Amino acid sequence: MQKTSQISSQDIEKLIANGLEYQNAGKIEIAKNYYLEALKSSPKEPNAIHFLGVAYHQLGDNEQAEKFLKEAVQLKPNDSQTQNHYGCALLALNKISGAELAFRKSIELNSSNADALFNLGQLISRDEVLAQSNNDEEREKIALEAVELLNKAVTLNPDQLEWKVKLAGALLQAGKKDLSSKVLDFILQQKSDHPEVYFFKSRLTAGRSAHQNLQKSLILKPDAKSALSNFGFWNLIAEKKFDALIWFQRAMVSEPGNVEVQWNHALGLLANGDLENGWAAAKCRHFKPEMYIERLGLPPEWDGKEINDGTLFVFQEQGIGDELRFANCFEDLSKNVKTQCFIETDARLIPLFSRSFPELSFIKKLERKVDGHVIVNYTDTVKKFSAAAHCPLGDLPLHFRQSIDHFNFNDAYLVPDDNERAHWRKIFQQIGAELKIGFCWQTALPSKTYDNYFPDLNELDPIFSLKNATFINLQYTDCEQQLQAAEKEFDISIFRPPDIDMFNELDRVSALISECDIVIGPMTAVISMAGAVGTRCYGLNLHPDWTCLGTDTQPWTPRMTCRYRGHSDSWKIVIEEIAEEIKQSI
Repeated sequence: MQKTSQISSQDIEKLIANGLEYQNAGKIEIAKNYYLEALKSSPKEPNAIHFLGVAYHQLGDNEQAEKFLKEAVQLKPNDSQTQNHYGCALLALNKISGAELAFRKSIELNSSNADALFNLGQLISRDEVLAQSNNDEEREKIALEAVELLNKAVTLNPDQLEWKVKLAGALLQAGKKDLSSKVLDFILQQKSDHPEVYFFKSRLTAGRSAHQNLQKSLILKPDAKSALSNFGFWNLIAEKKFDALIWFQRAMVSEPGNVEVQWNHALGLLANGDLENGWAAAKCRHFKPEMYIERLGLPPEWDGKEINDGTLFVFQEQGIGDELRFANCFEDLSKNVKTQCFIETDARLIPLFSRSFPELSFIKKLERKVDGHVIVNYTDTVKKFSAAAHCPLGDLPLHFRQSIDHFNFNDAYLVPDDNERAHWRKIFQQIGAELKIGFCWQTALPSKTYDNYFPDLNELDPIFSLKNATFINLQYTDCEQQLQAAEKEFDISIFRPPDIDMFNELDRVSALISECDIVIGPMTAVISMAGAVGTRCYGLNLHPDWTCLGTDTQPWTPRMTCRYRGHSDSWKIVIEEIAEEIKQSI
C-alpha cells in the first residue's frame, strides 16, 4: 500500500477497488485496511466510509459499523444500498425501530432493492416484533406486509433458498398455513436437511407430528433456541413439567442472553416448584419487548428489609388476572412491612382491594405514555407519598412466597361487598336458581396465537347438559349472538346478569361471582376472581404453567381445580370429566 497521506484521487479509487476485491473474497480484515488507508488522504470519501462500515459489520464490530454507516448515509443520502447496510448494523445492535426506518428508506429509494425488501420483511415478521401488536388485526396486517415484501424479494432473487424459508415463516405468521406448507414442501425438495424448515413444519402440526418435526430440526441444528424452547412447551402440553425444564435449560445454554429464552426458563422453574430461583429468574420479564416499560423517578428497589424512613411503593404490572393473583401476597405485605405501603393498581380494583386490605393504600394506575415505547413517570407520586423504596407487583412472591409452605391456603382473600352479595342472592332466589354455574370462554383480547388455550362456547355442551342448573354468563365481551345461538343449539336458558358492566364494575362482579356455586372458564380474570373470592371453580388451560408452582392445584386459590387440554385436538374429554365431577358432587 502507498504510505503517503497525499495521494491522487485515482489512487484513492484504486485503494477502494482493492478493498472491495478482498471484501468480496471474504478477506474482510485486509479490505478494512485498504479503506482506512484511503480515508487517511480523503477522510470524507463516501464509498470508503460506506464499505468500511460494512466491513466492521461483517467483522461483528457493529458499534463501529453504525458509526461509519451513519456518516455514509449522510454523505450518500440517495443511495439505497447504503441505507440498507445502515439498517443491518442497527439491527445487529437490536435497534429495531431505527433498522426498520433505514430499510424502508432504502426501499423508498429503490423499490427493487431485493436485499432491503428481504431485510425489512424478515424484520417485521419476527416473533418479538409481532408480539408488540395491539391485537390480531394489527398483527395480521404486519405479517401480510412481511409476506408481500419477502415475495417481492424472492421474485427478484429466486435462487435464494433461505429467503423462501423466511417467506414460509411469514406466511405462517400471517395465518396462511396452506401456502406456508406448500413453500416448505418445495424447499425440502431442493434441500432436505434444513433445520428451520422442520421447525416451521412443527408449528403447522400438533402432537406426535410436531414432536417429530422438532426432533428433525434439532438433529440438524442442536443449538437452535426456538426449537429447544418449543420442545419445552411440547413437554409442558404433555404435562411433563420436568422434561420441559430440561429443554428450557438447553435453550439457556444455547442463547443465555436472549430474554425470551430467559423468560421460558423462569416459567419452567416455577412450573416445577423451584420458587426461589424461579421468582428471581422471572425478573427478566421487564426486558421483554411486549412488557417493557420505562419507569422514571422510582426510589431504589426494596430488598425485603425494614424501611426506617419513608414508605414502600408497589408499582402495577401485567393484567387484571395477575393483579388478582398477586393480591394473595397483600396480607403478608400488611403484616410484615411496618411502614405504610402504597400500591398502584387498576382503578376498577381499588374498591375491592381497599375493603379486603384496609391497612394498605391503593392508588389509581398512572398514565402510560407511548413514545416509541411505554413510559411512566413516578417522580411526583414518589414525592407525594415519601416513597423510600419500590417493588414490582410481580416481585411480591419473591419476598413472601419462596416455597409452597409460605402460602396460607385460605379459601378466599378478597372480600366482596355484603350488600352487593345480598343483591345477587335475591335475584338468584327470584329466578329459582338451583345449582348456579357461572361460565366464560374467551379473553377480552383474543389472539390466534393462543387459540388453543380457549374453548369455543359450544364445547361447553356437557356442562349445559347438567340438570337442575342455572347457567350464568360471566363473559365480559360482547357475546349476545353467541349466547342466543347456544340457547337454541342446546335448548337451555342462559341468565344474563342485569344492570351490570361486567368489564368495568369489577367490585360488583366479585360479589356476583361469590354467589355462584361453581365457575368454569379459561385462565382469565374471571377465573382468577372466582378463586380469590373463594368460589369453587375449574380453570381450563392448555398445559400446566407457572401459576401451579409445581403442584396439581392453584396454591393461590385452593378452591380452583385446573384441567388441561394437552395435545388433544378438542376440549371434549376435559369438559365431559368436569361435568361428571359436578354431577357426582350434587
